[in-house]
Amino acid sequence: MKPSWAGLRARWSAFAAAPVDPARRDRRAVIVVVALTATAHIGLTGGRIAVTLGGIELGASAFTAGLLIAFFSLLPMFLSVATGRLIDRIGPMKPMIWGLGVMSAGVLAPLLSWEVGTLFFCSTMVGLGYMGLHTASQKLAGEIGGPDARRLNFNLMSIGFSISAFVGPIVTGVMIDWAGYRATFGLLLLTPFLALIGLRWLEPDPRLLLPLPRLTQGPKQDSVMDLLREPRMFRIYLVVVMISTAWDIHQFVVPIYGKQIGLSASVIGLLLGAYALATFLVRLAMPFFARRLEEWTVILASLVIGCLAFLLYPLSTWLPFMLSLSFMLGIGLGSSQPLIMALIHRHAPPERVGEAVGLRMMLVHGTQTFLPGAFGALGGLIGIAPLFVGMGLMLGGTFGYVWPSARKKEQP
Repeated sequence: MKPSWAGLRARWSAFAAAPVDPARRDRRAVIVVVALTATAHIGLTGGRIAVTLGGIELGASAFTAGLLIAFFSLLPMFLSVATGRLIDRIGPMKPMIWGLGVMSAGVLAPLLSWEVGTLFFCSTMVGLGYMGLHTASQKLAGEIGGPDARRLNFNLMSIGFSISAFVGPIVTGVMIDWAGYRATFGLLLLTPFLALIGLRWLEPDPRLLLPLPRLTQGPKQDSVMDLLREPRMFRIYLVVVMISTAWDIHQFVVPIYGKQIGLSASVIGLLLGAYALATFLVRLAMPFFARRLEEWTVILASLVIGCLAFLLYPLSTWLPFMLSLSFMLGIGLGSSQPLIMALIHRHAPPERVGEAVGLRMMLVHGTQTFLPGAFGALGGLIGIAPLFVGMGLMLGGTFGYVWPSARKKEQP
């Protein structure tokens, strides 16, 4: 005999009312946060490739292509800290929903009007929307399961980003060659919609969805610069800005460089996919290394590897060599980001974690806003190859600044 609907509802009510295992709830919540953030990240990474190549297809110069990439970070540069404070005040759920809605509007625009101006609107809205989702999800990942689970949570987040960074460029490049740009944006539009659906399964400890009370007293609001004045936080922010800048410069320069030497969109996607595959593999191995190496040992090694890869990149147009360097760069830069996020959560005041994450994003988006346009203008004047060298020298300089404190066994 088939069960009645009333019986099914009664069983579901009994299941929902049953005691919740906190460890199982936390594991499920982390998986959901990773899945929905990685899904939206496919839309971001794929959108960057589609916007860059689409702009070049429409006749945009290298400088304009740089501006298109910079507009992904324009509004987040100004609004990240305010968004972090908002998340501290109202909790993460509403900013995540708002962010995915804004992303959807941005990806939809090129479907309705295919011109360079629409691509600028797309890059602005996708960047703004993803910033809201990303800030809230990073705050959640740092709190689910408590401090003991923080490093594992961020490693899982990084693995998710590695998968999405691998899938996004390859699928986008193949889709452009096979079906064109508008169909590609139609496919990318699915990513924020799927992430919105995934929010229905996000059920962490209810206390994590509530704001934390401010611990500081008095009418004066804490300045965001207080976080930068603390030496440990300053060094953390410096390194994360450089590594994130290298990450995004690679995403910007490789498509233009590939176009100049005659590579197809699929091959360009393969180069970026090799980078993403390396980040995925190194993050799978990170729990093994994290138990045996100090955080700053790994971070300094990543700066050296990134410096060497950027300096060697323009020396050859041989595809296997370029694939090897992209893979090498992914190994270097991909190993450090989970550790950096854990350090930010460890050293930031508990009631200002969202603001600290927002400050990190503001600094990163600031470099992402100005450097692509500047590098695009320089690329038009002196060529693309010197841009690789410039990024390599920036990573080398950062290593030289941070290394003395690491030698003293200082926890920066």
